[in-house]
Amino acid sequence: MGKLSRYYNKLEEYLLVASLIFTVIIVFIQVIMRYLFNSSLSWSEELTRYIFIWQTWLGASVGLRERKHINIELLNGVLKERGQKVINIIALIIWFCFCIFLVLNGNELVMDLVKKGSVSSGMRIPMYFVYAALPFSAGIMALRLLGQIYEMIVKGPKAKESEV
Repeated sequence: MGKLSRYYNKLEEYLLVASLIFTVIIVFIQVIMRYLFNSSLSWSEELTRYIFIWQTWLGASVGLRERKHINIELLNGVLKERGQKVINIIALIIWFCFCIFLVLNGNELVMDLVKKGSVSSGMRIPMYFVYAALPFSAGIMALRLLGQIYEMIVKGPKAKESEV
């Protein structure tokens, strides 16, 4: 795995941890404000929602990298190694195509939001930034899937332990 890939993987993990800590702090302050001071932060719920959207999509990318997504191995128990390899490659190709679909349609959505100048109601955050999580993370997942497809073709179904 390349240096750039390792750097991005670490950055992704740090961003997820930092955003989780930041979200917990915001929600904690909001609860304290509401119950002790009978007041609330007008922006906290909106900001945590947008952070959660990014966490979800970046987390999906990490899950793919670590091969933690749910998969059905019903046929793997019945098929021989070559059959397992073919089924796994087909599944990865289908997933790759879905990620490309998300990138293309997500980009279209983001460009539409940029043209319209849409902003969030409370914080006035540009909505394209929030929706950009979809094509960005789907693009990263598509790249990782290409690596996994290549690995599966070269090494076969036993290649699950390495990091792509």
